[in-house]
Amino acid sequence: MSTALVEVRAIVRREMLDRIVRKLKQSGVPRLTVSHVHAIGAGADPDAAKFSLEEGSAYADKALVQFICGSESSGELVQLICRAACTGRCGDGIVYVLPVQSATKIRTGIEGAPALR
Repeated sequence: MSTALVEVRAIVRREMLDRIVRKLKQSGVPRLTVSHVHAIGAGADPDAAKFSLEEGSAYADKALVQFICGSESSGELVQLICRAACTGRCGDGIVYVLPVQSATKIRTGIEGAPALR
């Protein structure tokens, strides 16, 4: 029986990124992606918000961490991110989990959970 896959996405403070990535790597997450994002609305820390003409609103610089894993380990990884990212201030971020229909390694054609390694 194959393992169900999910994508975990976390929008977090940039200053917490190193800590989060280190913890995820230590926990065995084999690969992940990090992107720079602007949080607008409730995700913007009012003390760190900037105004942007492009966005037409106040925003906060954040990082988006995303990776695919087996659904059975997603809850533990979400909690790991929450513990590593928490400062106790407004704008610490959010973590959410999405179903993944399939994953295929481009180079080898390997599919499913083995493609994540």
